[in-house]
Amino acid sequence: MQKLFDLMRKLPPDIDCGVISSSINIKYFTRFSLTDGVLVVTHSDAYLLTDFRYYEMAKSVIKDISVICFKDLNAELANIFEVNGFSSVAIESSYVAVKTLENYKKRFKDITFITDDRFDDIILDLRMVKTDYEIKKIEHAQEVTEAAFNSVLNFISEGKTELDIARNLNTFILNNSEGLSFDTIVVSGSNSSLPHGVPSYKPIQKGDLITMDFGAIVDGYHSDMTRTVCVGELSSEKEEIYSIVLSGQKLALNSVKEGIRCSDVDRLVRDYFKKFGFDSEFGHSLGHGVGLDIHERPFLSSRGNIELKKGMVVTIEPGIYLSGRFGVRIEDMILITENGYKNFTKCSKELICI
Repeated sequence: MQKLFDLMRKLPPDIDCGVISSSINIKYFTRFSLTDGVLVVTHSDAYLLTDFRYYEMAKSVIKDISVICFKDLNAELANIFEVNGFSSVAIESSYVAVKTLENYKKRFKDITFITDDRFDDIILDLRMVKTDYEIKKIEHAQEVTEAAFNSVLNFISEGKTELDIARNLNTFILNNSEGLSFDTIVVSGSNSSLPHGVPSYKPIQKGDLITMDFGAIVDGYHSDMTRTVCVGELSSEKEEIYSIVLSGQKLALNSVKEGIRCSDVDRLVRDYFKKFGFDSEFGHSLGHGVGLDIHERPFLSSRGNIELKKGMVVTIEPGIYLSGRFGVRIEDMILITENGYKNFTKCSKELICI
């Protein structure tokens, strides 16, 4: 409930209330998952509107928010708006469909709907700094993810396909968590130059680098990690690239602290790679926030103007990709602390050859 109080205090005076329709944002404020309903937030109260499928469960687990069962959502919204004399309502500009907004405008002709980013920004900024509850869930998800990695190392061998490895990881994660954070990435050999390549029937060959990017979900909270391993003997060039990426990641980790700007951490790694002539081979951002979404604020990129704060959970995932040849990415997920960071990712980053 404290999160809702924080949101209410941040609502601009010219906005009477906000309507939250994103299931992820509803879960964030209520810890309750649903697929149909809205959360109405005023300066002094909150109402969760849902249908009969969720009403009984929501009523039993949510104690500090008024839970209303609707047959006609618009009718219930109209009642709240009219009883409270609301004339200005904010909606989530990033989530509400154009058709839904048009229906609102037709149904509520006396209401001005605020469609700029103010309401979204308030919610997303609140979500950036995690509570102890959220941190425990993310840490648990990461523990499952690392256990999957340790298990798959015993499965990988020459002749297995990328899909074989992906399915092995997926099975472990699905057996030990709610689900996959995202579609698991397993790419090998020349495919490893594809940062978000899709696992294929390509068999693993001696000398291949294999990049695996995967994660688990616990109570809606995600984890994210990437490791690159090799099969058999590794060429000196691949070993050198791996060493550069690892050093770049360690450089970023050593710079992370409360108050540093996201873009400054990103630039530090790019400048380091540039010394070796690989600035153009690092095409994605250095990292991103993780929580109820796998990618959420803050973003550690060249355009990331947000300063890191205690309680933020972010990834540090530099990579170098030589087109058509091979690639290396190493990713840890960390918690920003007063004195630096806590690394949720415990497994070794030293090159593993199988």
